[in-house]
Amino acid sequence: MIWRKTWRELFAIAIAYVLILEALAVPVLLLWPDIYADLQRSSLFQNLGVDFLKRIADAVSTSDEDIAYRNWCATMLLFRSCNLVATAAAVLVGTGLFARERENGTFEFLLARPVSRASLLWQKVWPSALVVTTPIFVVNASAIPWSWTLDLDLPRWELFLASLHAAVFALAFLLLTTWVSIVLRVQAHVAAVVGAFAVVQIGIYMTQRIRRFSLFRLVDFDWYGPVLAGNTPAWQMFDPFRSHGYTTYLSLACAALYLLCLRSLRRSEP
Repeated sequence: MIWRKTWRELFAIAIAYVLILEALAVPVLLLWPDIYADLQRSSLFQNLGVDFLKRIADAVSTSDEDIAYRNWCATMLLFRSCNLVATAAAVLVGTGLFARERENGTFEFLLARPVSRASLLWQKVWPSALVVTTPIFVVNASAIPWSWTLDLDLPRWELFLASLHAAVFALAFLLLTTWVSIVLRVQAHVAAVVGAFAVVQIGIYMTQRIRRFSLFRLVDFDWYGPVLAGNTPAWQMFDPFRSHGYTTYLSLACAALYLLCLRSLRRSEP
């Protein structure tokens, strides 16, 4: 079965992905008491010139340690690790889904199998989607018992909602990369195109006047902080009419990208 072949190819990446996310999470969680004490004593962050960094600094140094810790987790687990590692994993996984088959000379063999191209795409995508999204939930959930060792706690429902949003964003990048992998024939070209797109988006995000045009504005601290603090209930994540509805927009982007992948695959030739 095609999905079994896809899973075997991605298994090592999945393990490495989990280990990297966990390795990034554990130190920043366990060092929190020392970090919080330093934040309380330091006045350095009061003079930060970058607006979103100043908001993060104010949030993680507030006098209420429970709130400060939630903001710290929103910054380190979601804004930093998920945006960095999950996006990289999505690009890495998606790059080879079809371009590698062409380079290895197996794409024609796949098309010759007695399965439709819609089935071929589905059996390629769903194992890849699990590899990209499941570690986000697993590693972020592991932050709960790690927090207990500090006599702190994280809200389970809010952590799940934040992880869900991060997973949908990573899935959107996976499907974008998959589409480019279908259109282009060389893995290096796919990685270059999607990597350049991500770098440009990050550059736009880092420029204050045009930050609102960056996709990473949908997954920054200003989004994750309120979600993890319980100030953004689920309906606001999904309702684009009465609130931001960012998760709905990302979900619709995933659906559109999947249909674009299917359309391109049906038109592609070996």
